[in-house]
Amino acid sequence: MVFTSLSGAVLAGGKAERMSRQDKGLLFFQNEPMALSVGKALQHVADSVFINANRNTEQYALLGYDVIKDDPEYQGKGPLSGLFTCLAYAKTSHLLVSPCDTPRISGEAFVQLKEASLLLPDKIYYLSGASGAHPLHAILPVDTALAALKGFLEEGQRYSVLGFYDAFGCQPIVWENSAELLNVNSPNELL
Repeated sequence: MVFTSLSGAVLAGGKAERMSRQDKGLLFFQNEPMALSVGKALQHVADSVFINANRNTEQYALLGYDVIKDDPEYQGKGPLSGLFTCLAYAKTSHLLVSPCDTPRISGEAFVQLKEASLLLPDKIYYLSGASGAHPLHAILPVDTALAALKGFLEEGQRYSVLGFYDAFGCQPIVWENSAELLNVNSPNELL
């Protein structure tokens, strides 16, 4: 496995159950849609960026990125549905992913993930901080992770992101700036 290219995906395909079913990525945080903030951070290191969304795809497209929906065959498996779809869509050797509801994340965090992957490109790396593991801030080798995830989903035992990472081979990367890992889950956090 060689690191040759990198794409980035904003994961915005969730049901937003904790936000009164409002599409979180389109909600404004500090005067900007959260998905746009995350997309801009990904652009610091990725050759191209796209959004994975299952609702409001026209509004997401207005943010300036390609928008892809979950593969129907793998829907209903939580974040792994979006991860599978993004890996299948990516045309690069590696893929960075980030959830749409973490608008404070910086390009520097993604640089750290990329640097780890450049050293050992056959593993999955994800951010970890004072608040614990953040497996949806990750970098994955596209071809091998896609094949492994397909098998993992077909086994159907559990749909855990960290469960898949552990089965594949992963390593946490400590990110000291815990404020950047804020996960916006309620309207009062949008202020």
